[in-house]
Amino acid sequence: MTKTVIVLGAGPGFGLAIARAFSQAGHHPLLVARNPQNLQTMTEQLHTEGLAADWMAADATDPTDTAHLFQQITRQFGYPQTLVYNVADTTLDDPLTTPVEQISQRFATNVLGAITTSRQFLDLAPNDFPRNILFTGGGAAHHPDKLTTTLSLTKAALRSYALSLADALQKTQTYVGLITIQGIADTSEAMRPANVAQVYVKAVNDRSTAEIFYPGTTANSPSEFDHLRQLTADSDQLQDLLSTHPGAATFLRNHPEFLSADNPVDDPSV
Repeated sequence: MTKTVIVLGAGPGFGLAIARAFSQAGHHPLLVARNPQNLQTMTEQLHTEGLAADWMAADATDPTDTAHLFQQITRQFGYPQTLVYNVADTTLDDPLTTPVEQISQRFATNVLGAITTSRQFLDLAPNDFPRNILFTGGGAAHHPDKLTTTLSLTKAALRSYALSLADALQKTQTYVGLITIQGIADTSEAMRPANVAQVYVKAVNDRSTAEIFYPGTTANSPSEFDHLRQLTADSDQLQDLLSTHPGAATFLRNHPEFLSADNPVDDPSV
């Protein structure tokens, strides 16, 4: 049986790494996102590595689009075994000025899309067909912050749905797992996408825990955002972070609110 894994929200970071990890483990990943050109580029990259993969373009927030996607996948590959909902709008914002329309749009992307696609996925096959549904959660669900208002709101709602779905399906052949990622990509060795991706493969192998925290086994304290503030408050620690994990510089340039005025990140060569 082909172990087809649908990676919804396949971008060049975690999404591609998740697809690569599943392919390396003998599964057949299907990369799904809205941009066909990007999907083709990532799939070709996996092919050059000798890994099996295919792609299909779809908008995870459009129920008609995803219904057609699932029908096409089933016709071409048979019943898919695993759905990974890795779609997220991670825009940072505050509780006072963010337009309600933007909050609604992000809720549709981060939560409603997950609900709709998981239901569509479940309707594809008989109840006794072994399947997995994995959701990419985030530490923001456990640590509301004035800079992560909508991200925290939506990740908390996603967590609630994922855990209730896991409870509803616990006596069936469908495993539901929430991967609560407690870090910012490329800001530590643990948060390299290749290392994060292994958690997803292990989850479908173990099929035992509804919420999987990574890194660690429980909710972080302090949160990843508070930890980042602590690192950037000290110039030596900041430079060590940037030299060891250059990807952190991109995040910090895009979110200078996590930097102190004494420690800017303004050198594009860093």
